[in-house]
Amino acid sequence: MAVLGINLVKDGLRYCVLEGSKDAPVLVHFEKVQTNNFPNTQQLMNWYETTFQNLITRFSPETIGIKVSLNAKKAEITPWYYPLGILHNLSHQNQINTFEFVSGNFTPSKFGMNKSIDIYDYIDQHFGVFQPKWDRNQKYALLAAWMNLI
Repeated sequence: MAVLGINLVKDGLRYCVLEGSKDAPVLVHFEKVQTNNFPNTQQLMNWYETTFQNLITRFSPETIGIKVSLNAKKAEITPWYYPLGILHNLSHQNQINTFEFVSGNFTPSKFGMNKSIDIYDYIDQHFGVFQPKWDRNQKYALLAAWMNLI
């Protein structure tokens, strides 16, 4: 079953879909999705609802992992926190479990690795490097999905 990982960023979101097991994760898809310049919060939230529903319909995830940021500045509150309510509601309606993580949760030991391993370098070695979008924000989405594989 697919696991969807989501990382909300100021100008949209990053997502990643994994299958397989925690020991042998398989990258199915990843993407950077940018928002348009919406004139108000209502239209922005409508975009998030449509985008989340499209991801759920396309990938039928069993679980959704969400990377959460805890130190938003005022301008980041709307794009980082408001969509979380929409995502949780859609997950509830579609009977999908959700789990939230912060960057501090993404340690090598959570993936059965030695503590000396740099988890972000390991991602490049295991999954590959996909420039230009393969940055830390994209890796957060991957790690949020990977944390939910069994």
